[in-house]
Amino acid sequence: MAFTAFGAPAWADPEPSITDRPPVDLQSGSGRPSPSSEPSGGRTAPKVADPDGLSGKVEVEPLDEPRSREYFAVLPDTVSKRALREVRDLDGVADVEVVDAARVSVEGEETSVLGVDPSGFRNYAPEPSAESDEIWQGIAEGRIALSDEAGRQRGLDVGGEVEIDGAEGEVTREVWTHATSGVAGIDALISRDLAAELGFPEGNGLVVSAPEADLWELKDRLEEVLGEDASLQLLAEDPEPRPAGARGRELPAETLERVIAHAETMQGVPYVWGGESLDEGGFDCSGLLQWAFAQEGVAIPRVTHDQWYAGEHVAWEDARRGDLIFWRTDPTAPDYISHVAIYLGDGMMLEAPRTGLDVRTTEVRTAKMAGVVRVRL
Repeated sequence: MAFTAFGAPAWADPEPSITDRPPVDLQSGSGRPSPSSEPSGGRTAPKVADPDGLSGKVEVEPLDEPRSREYFAVLPDTVSKRALREVRDLDGVADVEVVDAARVSVEGEETSVLGVDPSGFRNYAPEPSAESDEIWQGIAEGRIALSDEAGRQRGLDVGGEVEIDGAEGEVTREVWTHATSGVAGIDALISRDLAAELGFPEGNGLVVSAPEADLWELKDRLEEVLGEDASLQLLAEDPEPRPAGARGRELPAETLERVIAHAETMQGVPYVWGGESLDEGGFDCSGLLQWAFAQEGVAIPRVTHDQWYAGEHVAWEDARRGDLIFWRTDPTAPDYISHVAIYLGDGMMLEAPRTGLDVRTTEVRTAKMAGVVRVRL
């Protein structure tokens, strides 16, 4: 049985430098993302299992005022009432949502799960998921919502059942939908009632909305309030660069060539959801790149969204061999960074694409490209 609270550091070391986002024509929206950053434009909400099976006995509030997501904080244990008050009082903080966070086994795979209050958390979710009453009613009534990637890549279909193994035993629950939460690295959402049944730590996570805050200053204040055991993850996508001295230096060309060479040795290895080594049978897109850089002693974050912050953003026309290319391909969260590859030059890239396809070299796809990052130390 696998059960742990979150706690691994979410930030790379040293802290990444963030420059301006890519040109607008490479983005699906601009400015800090929020569930209401643009109208749905006819987008269809993620499908759910049979809504006729809902009882409606658990009340879920309608969508209120959509809230931006700037930081996700998680501790091994409950955030104290005093710390929660202090976070709410920090300059620029507009709202805070309390969640229960743990890694548990879902169908035998370690999975990062949040226990949420559907009435409150839906206001932080990407559209069009936030607008779907059926999604949040199903979560409230005990179903599990998997992220689009986790559901598709693991073949856990909507309407099927999965076994969840928590500290207090095992339960079987219906997969209600494939809908990305908007919190990077989170693979599933359940209700806080179900989280308590499974033995999650109570209230050990916070989603912080602070759309007008200085994000670097807010990070420092959150670390002071929550203490050294807290892991902080930046969710907003366009903070100003860190003050002078934190930018870092470009990796030498010879180092990047060796990184590419390591990645190329994995061509033909299967895509494996969550995979980050051959011991796991293969790699996912971000796991492959983290592994390749690690062979040269370069630490980059684990998940795609965090790798977006591993260096300097550059325009696609300025891309160099060894840069990272990112896409926004998740239909349930159109502003979410969901795929990464390494650029080989001459319009070619190397990637771990998706379940059913092996690590491969292929032409760069510009459709839904989010931008390019040059990794820095």
